[in-house]
Amino acid sequence: MNNLTYLAKIAKLDGNKITLELKDELNIERLKTIFEDYTGERQAELFIKDPRCFTVEQRRFTFALLQDIYKHTGQPLDSLKDVFYWQFRAYTGRNVSLSNGSLSTVDDITTLDELILDFIFEWHIPFKKGYEIPPQNVQYYFYKCVMTRTCCICGKPNADIDHFSRALGRRNRKTVDHSEYDFAALCRQHHQSKHQMGITNFKNKYKVIGVKLNNDEIKKLRIGG
Repeated sequence: MNNLTYLAKIAKLDGNKITLELKDELNIERLKTIFEDYTGERQAELFIKDPRCFTVEQRRFTFALLQDIYKHTGQPLDSLKDVFYWQFRAYTGRNVSLSNGSLSTVDDITTLDELILDFIFEWHIPFKKGYEIPPQNVQYYFYKCVMTRTCCICGKPNADIDHFSRALGRRNRKTVDHSEYDFAALCRQHHQSKHQMGITNFKNKYKVIGVKLNNDEIKKLRIGG
């Protein structure tokens, strides 16, 4: 843990008031140093931690991601694990492990996998098969596919950004509010398959979900033309 992150047990709930019991002693002197001469409101961010140990599904997903990086870069799996474990520690202040008997939680491995996905999409690591994605990473995975124009099924680059669950139809692309729609990144082949199969059959076969975008993201992707 860093000096501003503390584990705590929720001891009492009373409306919007929460009483916490800290696992470790609060570093008052450290806080005084950081907040020196500051007289404004002191705020804290509450994150409800998932206490469950990570799942077998998550471990398989993590190693599937690492395997694709290995195939593309030749970097040994143990070295890749060390790199991403270090990134996790730098990002969270905690250690993480996929070993049997590890105390790493569902949330820990979800965060680890998001760091690995960031690397895969940033460096255009190819993946030839669709992943069996744990539910904790589904939304993030499909979002990254859209924002990088990577087909979410086969990994081909320069994918179409499809108005996924609801077709745009004959509405004017330049005047419609695209934030009302959800999107998926599909290569031309899978985009055509979606229209041929119909949205329900396509979803059932490929397990694709659409993701919402804000106006800045829509503008960045030039969806409105």
